[in-house]
Amino acid sequence: MSLIDRYIQDVGRRLPRKNRADIKAELRSSMVDTLEDRFGPEPSESEVEDFLREFGQPREVAAAYFPEGQYLIGPSLYPLFRMIAWIVVAAVLGAQMLAWGVAIFIAGESFSVLEMLGSLLNSIPVSLGWLVLTFIILQRFDVQPDLEDKPWDPQSLPKIDDEEDLKRWELIVGLVGGILFLVLVVFFPQWIGFVTTPGGKFYPNPVIIQYLGWIKVSLLAGIGLNIYLLWQGRRSAISRFVKIAANLFSIFVLALLVQGHNAWLAAWGAGGFFDSLEVISSIAGGEWEVVGMQAYRLAFVVALIVTVIETLVMFYRLVRGKIQTRTIAGLPPVSA
Repeated sequence: MSLIDRYIQDVGRRLPRKNRADIKAELRSSMVDTLEDRFGPEPSESEVEDFLREFGQPREVAAAYFPEGQYLIGPSLYPLFRMIAWIVVAAVLGAQMLAWGVAIFIAGESFSVLEMLGSLLNSIPVSLGWLVLTFIILQRFDVQPDLEDKPWDPQSLPKIDDEEDLKRWELIVGLVGGILFLVLVVFFPQWIGFVTTPGGKFYPNPVIIQYLGWIKVSLLAGIGLNIYLLWQGRRSAISRFVKIAANLFSIFVLALLVQGHNAWLAAWGAGGFFDSLEVISSIAGGEWEVVGMQAYRLAFVVALIVTVIETLVMFYRLVRGKIQTRTIAGLPPVSA
């Protein structure tokens, strides 16, 4: 059985280490039994050679023991990878255009077409390389979408609920926007502020710089949630809880930013929030720095109000759904 031993050894070195011994033992038993049934207890070497040729090359046999083949990124992860890859390309292009626009608008710098193309040819492969590496790690640790291994039951289909449906374009727009803002705060924090005219004086925003760490965490949470929802394809109770938690964190960050702007404006002797509308409309007699900080504060206040309302609506829908589910199931309502 020297050829059989060599064959199984060659197959084994191509197998996953954790299952190698069991697969080799199973393969040996199957091959020996087949040989004995076909050629008797002592087959000749030529008969063994013919049998091995028929059985197939070791690499082909080893590949059959991989549940999804020998992939860096398997079929179940590839659709998500392809979608995110296009999003990454769009985000990189947007980030580059943002960087060029800011540099031209603020610093008055100029770029040649070759410089822009060279920058894109450098940044896009690097970004896609990191994405591929991330999915290779996911594939290596068998992180897969939520697929059912048990027999499929048509009764397990989710009920139709318009509130659970996802608008993929909204998620993609939010994902691209989040990545663009993250690129801005990570790589170009010195450009966070405002400028009056192209090439004019640039006014940085010290409050945003002060809370950059919190802003980065909030953006990463939003990006991660959008990727998860794109992966799952629909909302669930868990995703609603996560979204509410992410919104609560965003409310905390926005409150910090509003309070920070209040403190900065108070130190400059500026008026309260309602005075900001009059200040902005009157351009504050040319005090551009105060005008810009008032505008930032107004924007963050609006964002804070919108986020609070959105969170309350989501919480109401979540509680209402739980109550309806318990009522349909004949269970008593949840006590406070």
